[in-house]
Amino acid sequence: MRKFCQKINLKIFIPSCITLMLLIFILLLWPERARKAVMYLFDICTDSFGWLYLTACIISFAFLIWLSLGRFGSVKLGGKDEKPQYSDISWIAMLFTAGVGTSIVILGFLEPIYYVSSPPFQIVPFSETAYEYAHMYGQFHWGFSAWAFYNPAIVAVAYMMYVKKKSSIRLSSACGILLNKHTDGWLGYCIDILVVFGVVDSISTSLGIGTPVLADVIRKVFGIPKDYELIVKMVVLTVWILIFGTSVYLGLDKGIQRLSNINIGMAFLFMLVVLLAGPTVDILKMEVNSAGLYVREFFRMSTYMQPFGSGEFTKNWTVFYWGWWIAFMPMMGMFIGKISRGRTIKNVVWGQLLWGTLGCCFSFMIFGGYSLWLQQSGQVDLAAILNEEGQGGAVIAILETLPMARFMMLFLCIVCFIYLATTIDSCAYVLAGVTTKALAPDQEPARWNRIFWAVVFCVLSIALMLIGGIESVKIMSVVTGLPLIFVLFLLMLAVKRTLEQDIPKDEKL
Repeated sequence: MRKFCQKINLKIFIPSCITLMLLIFILLLWPERARKAVMYLFDICTDSFGWLYLTACIISFAFLIWLSLGRFGSVKLGGKDEKPQYSDISWIAMLFTAGVGTSIVILGFLEPIYYVSSPPFQIVPFSETAYEYAHMYGQFHWGFSAWAFYNPAIVAVAYMMYVKKKSSIRLSSACGILLNKHTDGWLGYCIDILVVFGVVDSISTSLGIGTPVLADVIRKVFGIPKDYELIVKMVVLTVWILIFGTSVYLGLDKGIQRLSNINIGMAFLFMLVVLLAGPTVDILKMEVNSAGLYVREFFRMSTYMQPFGSGEFTKNWTVFYWGWWIAFMPMMGMFIGKISRGRTIKNVVWGQLLWGTLGCCFSFMIFGGYSLWLQQSGQVDLAAILNEEGQGGAVIAILETLPMARFMMLFLCIVCFIYLATTIDSCAYVLAGVTTKALAPDQEPARWNRIFWAVVFCVLSIALMLIGGIESVKIMSVVTGLPLIFVLFLLMLAVKRTLEQDIPKDEKL
């Protein structure tokens, strides 16, 4: 036992595990009270602090521009002559698949239908204008704004590991210049424990969206009665454990990198099939229109709070997403920072922003364009199906319109399995690193620790499904995102002060 724990930071590991176990017991013993408590916290976060989430996004953009276009943009995250650790293709594949999961496929199809049914800006539902905004708005929520949140953590971690040569990927260590002696004290440990919960809650959100839909699709393909729905969900999670457990065990190079490369190829093949099988020209016309609309309305969407209205759209969508991305921020920062050795700050900042945004926009362009075309042409009333049968029924209805519908359903399941497996792999890798005392740039966390966190994700998800509350608990990422906003600001200040201290104005880069 001592051999297993000698490299583990027990001051982070034990409190995190105990708190998660208590959370699971509370969910199982008092499910209704737990659901009400979560909804109460969600309402406080969105009603009273929604403005803070939007402000954090704007500040993240300002920081990105200052960092990349100023004199620090050419700073290399590593030695002066050091080359990138991974090829561009592998780097892009790993950062994209870590940042998105099954949700990009499922919500790529369904989110535009939600928007056209209840559009923003007091637009008439199902009007021509509503369809235009519906096709574009998902690309805003998954685009530049989402990926801008990650940059402070990415640069902080990569600079700390590959320039300062510190053996840690903890965000508290990245803020060491501000925390000083408190880095390894209660304040630093609180930040790291909060990071653990941010990662766990963000993955719970992804599982909450993906698992029920995949279970419905699998039941449809194999004709399994609804009475076995819970069993099918358990099987889905078990398969995920086998996939990402194997990948996590193999490590970063042999596991996650290979799985990410496979994932990117299969995902784009699936998108290509939908594009060619669907109204190709109409989808391309939608995207050209959406690109212009995105540019024109970017600042309006970034500050849209509905102060004289209900605020429901902003609360349920924009604030929800910004909370989700902020909860994902620690994981993305630590993971992308870990794989960005040998790249310049400008290359990392704009590379992950542009490639991440393009991947998400392609998904919404094709999947969202196809579902909107089905709705607008009258072929399938997806809005009605979504209300009556839920997300699983709507996705099945969309896939049934494609050639070789049964095969496409199976192919979708495989793509989604690998998508989320790569995301969970990255999260488990990061949490294992956070709970490790020291981790040199060329070292990986203990295998048992990586597998432990991968299993924790599934155990928590099973507990949530047993009480039937996974749909409500998935919004926990918004609640966790609120305190992480202050960690985000702390990271910005830490990066700024560190770079200014290490690289004076009169020093040539």
